[in-house]
Amino acid sequence: MIGCKKTNLIMDKSSIKSESIFDTIKLGENIAATLKRGDLLAIYGELGSGKTTLTRSIINSKFFANDPNNIIPSPTFNLIQIYEFNEMIIGHADLYRISNVEEINALDLETIIDEGILIVEWPERLNQIIGSNVLNINFQLKNDNRIIKLSDGGGWQERIASIYI
Repeated sequence: MIGCKKTNLIMDKSSIKSESIFDTIKLGENIAATLKRGDLLAIYGELGSGKTTLTRSIINSKFFANDPNNIIPSPTFNLIQIYEFNEMIIGHADLYRISNVEEINALDLETIIDEGILIVEWPERLNQIIGSNVLNINFQLKNDNRIIKLSDGGGWQERIASIYI
């Protein structure tokens, strides 16, 4: 991929330095290669930090939509988007506007995890993280770069290592 140098991505065993949108897209493609039914990606970070860019790159990767130009809107206003692929669904939830537990329950996030993969922006709005296969992804803005930290919330310890390859 143009503009993405593997050596610039890795900072340490749990952090990635993204110097450009291309680095974030490459990380998304690497994460997509490791996903399986029942996974939850909990993506933390400030507004504009790259959460939706990462999500788009996962959904548009060769493992799912296989179309880098596919339009993936942010679900900020409708709260959730569902994408159906051959044998799997991906739910993309943005909980920024959620104000109470009833709104979260109405989204039926557990069913999405049972049937596929759930990607949640602003997961801190959940009372508790659902699912047993949770990858925590934390975006931090530092100067003109994004520092992206991956951590195992359950079921991801071995897979995290393969994301950095």
